[in-house]
Amino acid sequence: MNRRSFIRGTGALAAAGALAGLSGAPVFARQPEQREGWPTKFTIGIYPDDDAAKAIAANESLRAYLEQQLAIPVELFTATSYSAIVEALRAKRIDAIEVGPFAHVLAVQEAKAEPLAVALYPRIPRGGVARVDPQLVPYYQSVIFTKKGSGISSLADLKGKTFAFTDPASASGHLMPKTLLLQKGINPDKDLKTVFAGNHPAAVLAVWNDKVAAGATFEENLYLLANSGQVDTCGFADGINRQRTDIEVRLRYNACREGQLVIIAFTPPIPNTPFAVRPDLPASFKQAVRTALLKLKEDPALVAKHQRYYEDPTARLKLKKLDDFYNILRAAAQFLKLDLTKMR
Repeated sequence: MNRRSFIRGTGALAAAGALAGLSGAPVFARQPEQREGWPTKFTIGIYPDDDAAKAIAANESLRAYLEQQLAIPVELFTATSYSAIVEALRAKRIDAIEVGPFAHVLAVQEAKAEPLAVALYPRIPRGGVARVDPQLVPYYQSVIFTKKGSGISSLADLKGKTFAFTDPASASGHLMPKTLLLQKGINPDKDLKTVFAGNHPAAVLAVWNDKVAAGATFEENLYLLANSGQVDTCGFADGINRQRTDIEVRLRYNACREGQLVIIAFTPPIPNTPFAVRPDLPASFKQAVRTALLKLKEDPALVAKHQRYYEDPTARLKLKKLDDFYNILRAAAQFLKLDLTKMR
């Protein structure tokens, strides 16, 4: 682990008083008998995407909120790889993680991590703020897309063409679309001329600027870049992250204009990032963290600042337990013969 960043939370009780007007009374703050065995501080591992300072700043509102709710210092921890964060959890150097969904699968495998809630990411309109959306789902979808007029209108047309993935460790920009292609009889390593663009916007812009013929990204990225005026996306008017039939995709493709970015296939739903903790933490503490996470959406100002909130979709999705939500990723990892410990 060559680079590591911490941000330390101090003065938890002072912070509780300062934030009480926004977020309500701290969880169990006045019930010390229910705090037996609690840690004296709570450390959360996050992945920095090569910019630790930016990642810490993006999660400061959550850090401060949990510090106020739990009435103990809360710290953020970053490392240079998913596996390093998971190892820190296994070694009990940190107490919780909020990393990507495949990294969560690794954390369960290596550290028996327990998910408490799943992050939901509201779509933010131009000039608007993040708000709680009752229609929001706890998953997203990857798409395979092209520019209409490229000669590609189906997955079969991709053979022999140039193709941009995002990053080798990206669920929506590589692993899930690669799984889809393989299942459809297309081997990206043999049938396509693939490149890794580095990130999601770069993959879309590579297609838009005719550097490659097609690519993969998460669906909303096509709309975000269109809203900022960088591309022209021909999308679906009824929203994102809806499971589309092949007929729906074909009809939409036919209705698009030449030169627009168009979707030719969707992957199955990809579970959003969970917030997970070490299994050996006291049950009362884990419940307090879960309660605080689920309560966050009650504060509109905090949702707007943090740009996400949390839910437990176990009942909604009729799961036996929350971790079952991630079985689709375990199946993909097994199908791709992935060594999750080497993901960066």
